[in-house]
Amino acid sequence: MTGKDLPALNIADLQSLLRHREVSPREVLDVLRARIESVDGKIDAYLSIDFEAAAKEAEKANVDLPLGGVPIAIKDIISVAGEPCTCASKILHGYRAPYDATVIRKLRAAGAIPFGKTNMDEFAMGSSTENSGVKLTRNPWDLSRVPGGSSGGSAAAVAADEAFGGLGTETGGSIRQPAALSGVVGLKPSYGRVSRFGVVAFASSLDQVGPLTKTVRDSALIMNAIAGHDPQETTSLNQPVPDYTEGLGRDLRGVSPALMACATDTGPKIRKTFSITTAARARKVSAPKSNVASSSALTF
Repeated sequence: MTGKDLPALNIADLQSLLRHREVSPREVLDVLRARIESVDGKIDAYLSIDFEAAAKEAEKANVDLPLGGVPIAIKDIISVAGEPCTCASKILHGYRAPYDATVIRKLRAAGAIPFGKTNMDEFAMGSSTENSGVKLTRNPWDLSRVPGGSSGGSAAAVAADEAFGGLGTETGGSIRQPAALSGVVGLKPSYGRVSRFGVVAFASSLDQVGPLTKTVRDSALIMNAIAGHDPQETTSLNQPVPDYTEGLGRDLRGVSPALMACATDTGPKIRKTFSITTAARARKVSAPKSNVASSSALTF
């Protein structure tokens, strides 16, 4: 494998190289920097990158830790000590976080290197990253399209191999939607599973931090690092954290996917796609009625 191939790796495969000492954290960082300098001028996933600080962390990274030596892109709504935290707003231009958010502290404890602050809809209020107060982020698959939002910078960075993984935040779809539009994996944890301490609030009763990655396993690895109770965060769930990788690779035979049709019914193209994908016939089942929209479910 050449250095140019490294940015395309997922976290699990990168970890294998790091732990076998086939590549060093500093070499990984240098190759990633070259990749960003090569493509980000067209995509604009990042708002700021402190290569010097990241290089210092790479030099002392313990690659035997769960995420040892792995650079992780951070949505610019999450505090990283000494780094900008602008929420993609000119209002906060020049502001630098005085402390690490709990998720950053946990990432560092797992050996990861918080690397670069990614673009977003201003103060997370948007769903396309077109509402950034700084610049637009493009979808790496088609530069004429949006990457989704509000965590569009992190999603685009991962999709463009400008990051091995990233953190986003979600209030009502801001991890899962950009993941879908950018062709990556996005996981919105259950409320309280991941601490919000050090995250600029949009809606405190809904906000959650979660991973954007190239594979499901990578999301599980990040969740293993960032999940858990935080005494500094009053809504933090005080429950044991499972190993999220344990459930991977199970046989899915007998499991039925479902498509919820809320407010409007699904169109024929969607029905046909799901029928072909699952090789089964759709059937309607009842679902609780809502004052917001009439609900029914299609299961396959």
